[in-house]
Amino acid sequence: MATATARNVDDKDYAALAEMAAANGRSISEELRALIAEAARKRRLEELMAKIREIRERNPLRLVPGEDAVSLIRAIRDEE
Repeated sequence: MATATARNVDDKDYAALAEMAAANGRSISEELRALIAEAARKRRLEELMAKIREIRERNPLRLVPGEDAVSLIRAIRDEE
């Protein structure tokens, strides 16, 4: 595992972090790891959602009003 060091952390920010850690029953180090992991997951999710939006924009699904995806799939299948 990697190691990270944070220097010159504002006293108020450190106190807030200590309060968060205590409220979550974790040490400050555990709280920092949890915050880092959550930020990384959020970023990966945002990147994934951006890719999905890009794919959907390139390949829009056009349904006729009242038609559902199952009907569309069956129609495409029956054409083949």
